[in-house]
Amino acid sequence: MTSLIENLPIFEWLQKVERTDLSGVYQDIVEFIVSTNRSYVIENFEKYPDKLRILLARHISSSFTDNSQELKLFLTDKHFLIRNLTVQHFDKLGQEEIKQLLNDKSTIVRLKTLYCLKNQNDFGTTIKKFLADNSATIRHFARFTVKHCNIDFAKFYNDNLLNNFQVIGSLSGLAEVEGKQYSEAVKLYLNDKKIRVKKTAFLALCKLDAESAHEFAFVNMDSPYLGIRNVIIEFVSQIPRKDALLKAAHIYESGNIDLKKSMLKLFNKVGGWTAIPDLIIGTIDENEMIRQLACAYLQIWKARAVKLFTSPKKGELDRAKLIFSYVKETHERKQYFKTNPVDELDFYFR
Repeated sequence: MTSLIENLPIFEWLQKVERTDLSGVYQDIVEFIVSTNRSYVIENFEKYPDKLRILLARHISSSFTDNSQELKLFLTDKHFLIRNLTVQHFDKLGQEEIKQLLNDKSTIVRLKTLYCLKNQNDFGTTIKKFLADNSATIRHFARFTVKHCNIDFAKFYNDNLLNNFQVIGSLSGLAEVEGKQYSEAVKLYLNDKKIRVKKTAFLALCKLDAESAHEFAFVNMDSPYLGIRNVIIEFVSQIPRKDALLKAAHIYESGNIDLKKSMLKLFNKVGGWTAIPDLIIGTIDENEMIRQLACAYLQIWKARAVKLFTSPKKGELDRAKLIFSYVKETHERKQYFKTNPVDELDFYFR
């Protein structure tokens, strides 16, 4: 029995090959597993790997009974696709089970459950609890559903933040409704201990108060947290101010390997004449990994260079030429690569 269950995915695959019609045999096997030996499958269900559990769950779902044990298996399974199957049997669920689905960590499960409830009389009260859901899809659905209620969504999210309630969803929601007048509430969470909250607050501030976002980005460019650095890099690269790029160059010069990788990523995103000197410098770094990364970014720069329709400013050109000469000589002396990666790069600086 165990071997038959474990090989069910193979029978599933053979059906898709369609070299011969195995549908009859396959249905007999499925019937034997999920009907004749259903109790055995249910008893051992949690022991099976994800792929097999999902396959079994789909077959069990098609012949779902009122057996509370089966319902509990679906509701408590660690895979969201199996928990999602429970929604197909919504009429069999009690209030506690529905509440469990509404609090599910999967956006899909929560959203489908809300759709099942939308025709109920008290749905307006239920959906308001999801105006600040962590999922953007659910937040949009909730706001659309209650748009006739004349709710001041910006104020709603601001009140949540002031009360430290549904913080992630409220930060994102405030940005979505462009509640710029409440940006001060967002700033309260920029130094939160939870990195996810801090990151979300910064992303919200980028939309609500670009100047304050720049100030935060400038101070935290060398954050020890990669997630924070990545969103800062994305923001700074869109509006690459001179002060931020100078600090990035300083961080690269004195930083560890992770910080150097992040600053090279920033220079690559900025591109153009502004960033080429910093990418060139990376090719002579003491760390081989950094040299390889800088070379890869340099190739990307060359590919983009044909689309650089603007001429470099004199200061940019002078810096590029100066660094190019130093780096080229260093490569010829130290032979980091079989071929000098900056050879012929001076063509772009004429």
